[in-house]
Amino acid sequence: MRRLLLSAVLLLLFTGVAVSPAFGFTGPTLSPAEVVEIDRAADGSVIVVEGEAIGEHLRARGGGRWVNILGDDVGLGIWVTEEMAESIEYFGDHRNDGDIVRVVGTLNVACDVHDGEFDVHAQSFAVISRGGPREQEIEPIKGVVGVAGMGIAFVLWRTYRQRRERRML
Repeated sequence: MRRLLLSAVLLLLFTGVAVSPAFGFTGPTLSPAEVVEIDRAADGSVIVVEGEAIGEHLRARGGGRWVNILGDDVGLGIWVTEEMAESIEYFGDHRNDGDIVRVVGTLNVACDVHDGEFDVHAQSFAVISRGGPREQEIEPIKGVVGVAGMGIAFVLWRTYRQRRERRML
């Protein structure tokens, strides 16, 4: 029984150590703003960053995709595989809240592969929570102000045209 228990513990430890760099990394979770401000000596280190996927995924030169994530009003470019990029259902824009993603990846202060760009190359990628369409309340006052503005613009245009015609006669 002891031998079986010891084998099980060793197997769990080995599996945890072998997988942890990509999936079970326990470093602090950073926002994109914290990553941008990180010490440049951290170049090449493995970090965890979390934020909202925004825009769209873009084809990267040499394969893979670029995904931009937003956090604390700062965006960060993440290089991911095609499969990782396809796991994102919603990207943040004026109509949708984007999926919140957690990326474990290698920080590159001046990436050799991507022409010296500051980026993160994802080793693992997980969608923490799904985004969705934003609920936008209709504000009737904005419609009233718009119609009133158009009315004022029309009156000013007509006044201008009348004065211009008087001068021409």
